Amino acid sequence: MDDTLRAALSRDAADLYALGWLLGTSGNLSARIDHERFVITASGRHKGRLTREDFVVCDLSGEPRPGDPTPSAETLLHCAIYARLPDVGAVYHVHDPHAALCSDRDAAAGHTTLADVEMLKALGFWDDGARVDVPIIPNPAHIPSLRDHLVDHLDGHDVFVPAVNVLRHGTYAWGATPFDAMRHTEALGYLFEYSWKQRE
Repeated sequence: MDDTLRAALSRDAADLYALGWLLGTSGNLSARIDHERFVITASGRHKGRLTREDFVVCDLSGEPRPGDPTPSAETLLHCAIYARLPDVGAVYHVHDPHAALCSDRDAAAGHTTLADVEMLKALGFWDDGARVDVPIIPNPAHIPSLRDHLVDHLDGHDVFVPAVNVLRHGTYAWGATPFDAMRHTEALGYLFEYSWKQRE
């Protein structure tokens, strides 16, 4: 299973790199192995050229398996999502420019509202006239503080949208499988671009 997950993450990372959302070794992708462990991209690796050795197995406290490379600097956010949302099987963090632009524009509201757009179905919203608020969380440089802002959101709200947008940074999107996390990530990219261009 571990190798299957690494292969899926490598494939998706290459596709997301090609979109320009994982440039400069940025971003991180992970998938749950079981209730106590997940595999995540190692720190500082080129996301368009990942190999089996570019991944780390961590427990839900973020501790890597002995002998594995250093995990992503933002591993603690993946830990928070897996610990609080037991049905989540994969988490993708990308630096989509339109997500960052929308977060800056909508910071005072605390969310970006997406409404009456067909692509909302990819996030699980099928009703006519669907209206979705994608939450924006603060972006302190101190990773444990960023994790705390994410935890405050996850613990303080009903989590209907499978994502958060980090202020001027990028999105964390999740799903039951890597396929679902990829679908949500791609859909959010479309929706944020739509929102940004609609208001130009």
